[in-house]
Amino acid sequence: MAVPVWLLDIDGVINAVTDDPDLRVWPRGQWVRASAASAHGIEWPLLAARPVLDFLRRVHDEGRAEIRWHSTWQSYAVNVGVALGLPDWPVAECPEFAESDDTEIASPLIVVRHHWWKLPTAQRVIDGGRPLLWTDDDARHQLRAQDRAGWDAWALVVAPPVESGLTPRQLRRIDTWLTERESW
Repeated sequence: MAVPVWLLDIDGVINAVTDDPDLRVWPRGQWVRASAASAHGIEWPLLAARPVLDFLRRVHDEGRAEIRWHSTWQSYAVNVGVALGLPDWPVAECPEFAESDDTEIASPLIVVRHHWWKLPTAQRVIDGGRPLLWTDDDARHQLRAQDRAGWDAWALVVAPPVESGLTPRQLRRIDTWLTERESW
């Protein structure tokens, strides 16, 4: 079986979108602050939990998943990786991004659409016969049940709380799913 592709969003997944970290999710000493440049040379603050970053590095180093950035940050996602000391992952090919309304600076408002620009990339992974791990906080608002029809055991979609990013429980769920894929 092929190694899963992990489509990794940034804001609300790695970057907790808040000024104050949620200490109920990760203790104070586990949070890392940094900044990364995005479109128009703007420096955006980053707040990430060290256990999440460590987990991502471990999955990458062990070859358990092929991680690809899948974010509104697009090519600037590499800057986030550098700022947080993450490996050099490619940006998922997503020609639909250029056709979307999201080509400017991301808005904190959620806009529900019937055709989410991120979905075709995920579908291409499944159609290519690869298991899909997709972490995106917007999945709970943007991804409909019919969008995932036929994915069954081929995909795990995790939508973390935007204010904390991935939680310990979600990391355990991902770890279990990846372990199950290793035995396919």
